[in-house]
Amino acid sequence: MIKSLWCGKALVFICAVIFSLGGCSQKEAKEPPAGTAEIVTELFGGDKNSFGNVEAPAGFDWRQCEGVVLDFIVENNINANILSKECEKFTDVTGIKVNVRSMDFTTLTEKINMEFISKTDQYELIYVDPYQTLTRFSDSLEDLYLYEKDDRLPHIVGGLEQFSREQLEVCAYFENEDKLCSIPFDSTNMIMFYRKDIFEKYAGQMEEDLGYRPQPGTLDFTWERYLEVSVWISEHVPKAEVKYGSLTMSAQHNSVYTEFSTILAAYGGDYFENEEVAMLGVESPGELSNDKESFVAALSLYKRLVELNPEETREWNWTQINEMFQDGQVAMMANWDENAAAVENPMYSAVSGKVGYAVLPAGTARSANIYGGSGIGINRYASDEKKLASWLFIIWATSPQIQTKILLEEGGGNMPTRKDIYRLIESRYLAVLPHASATIWAQKTAYAYYRPKMKNSYDFESMVILNLEDMIRGGTEPESVYQNLKDQWYQTEKERNSQRD
Repeated sequence: MIKSLWCGKALVFICAVIFSLGGCSQKEAKEPPAGTAEIVTELFGGDKNSFGNVEAPAGFDWRQCEGVVLDFIVENNINANILSKECEKFTDVTGIKVNVRSMDFTTLTEKINMEFISKTDQYELIYVDPYQTLTRFSDSLEDLYLYEKDDRLPHIVGGLEQFSREQLEVCAYFENEDKLCSIPFDSTNMIMFYRKDIFEKYAGQMEEDLGYRPQPGTLDFTWERYLEVSVWISEHVPKAEVKYGSLTMSAQHNSVYTEFSTILAAYGGDYFENEEVAMLGVESPGELSNDKESFVAALSLYKRLVELNPEETREWNWTQINEMFQDGQVAMMANWDENAAAVENPMYSAVSGKVGYAVLPAGTARSANIYGGSGIGINRYASDEKKLASWLFIIWATSPQIQTKILLEEGGGNMPTRKDIYRLIESRYLAVLPHASATIWAQKTAYAYYRPKMKNSYDFESMVILNLEDMIRGGTEPESVYQNLKDQWYQTEKERNSQRD
């Protein structure tokens, strides 16, 4: 479970973002412009927010779904943890009870697969991973335009334009924008975590031995230097201070696919040449890229990096590596930015206050930081009443008030999906949120990487994972891994096309 540091200084931030207006009732009517319907603000037991509040047409009955029980299947992350604590406020206003069913990523994917393949409605609210769920089951997700464009209903606070174009394209749509499949719910990027205290203490010795002073976050800090520094730390820093220079999350799991993908993009490569596959997504992206040189260079670097791991750690994923880092045993790692909350929490972390955050090392082309955000959608097989109840929950769960709580309250720490809150963090509060600067840079166009999004992403990712495993544990050479992937994908697409014909 992810735990948080955000207290103390964060309270100052909360006061700056949320304005408490004494004497306000829970619902406040606005003076409507001439010729328009009256709009009423609903505060859900909280305070007014400078970025907007949930609103509905006057007379809208918030309790028309009273007694409905919803189940929300979601990955066990910060957003889910905060929502489970805050849901009572939503229930107080609407009479709708929401059970937040959080679980690890692998179990989540399996359960959603079973849910939609069997066309059942055990879970009305769905955590929509763009690659594992949206691409495979967009037809099983309700079109949220039916609610967002209905003047009789409350809408997403501030409208869809409050989310970045990139997050909307990746999380909300598939192939085109005709159907709104989900609303951006959480935002996370892979960044570099490093022991700032170790780098500062041994800077002189590293410079003398390596011929340069390593500084994460600069273009000079490449994956080659990451590897060299990892070896140096493992050989020269006492084990009592740190045990491993670095560890990879190379288990046979989605973690190895995402980690390798960042290195592939850093070396100027990608899986496919079709540019549409990275954003809105495509039915089929065609053959694997012919850029063998970049692909093999990335595979070779990754193979060398994994070989630095002790044998017993090569089966670990992002969760296990983060736990080791929190325990003070690892000097550097690539991981999701949301883990900074646990890393900086002195109640659970041995390295709180000792950690630096940066964009991932550069390859021969750039620093590439993979995006990992997801949306929240509605199961199309649910009843009409439960769909409406689910829409009301989505409006509340993606509102500025809730995003602020997810960012700052105890147990929180995840970055928002709303642009306005990002701008405030960037302009005034980077010192309060130590990982924020790295995350904001990681999301910029020159640094962000968006993996392929296609109808059979699940099969493709599984194929990449298995071939990476053959290289890591089976000894297959990088050139052969590339060719095997290319041949296997060609055969997969050939069979799929023949079945369609």
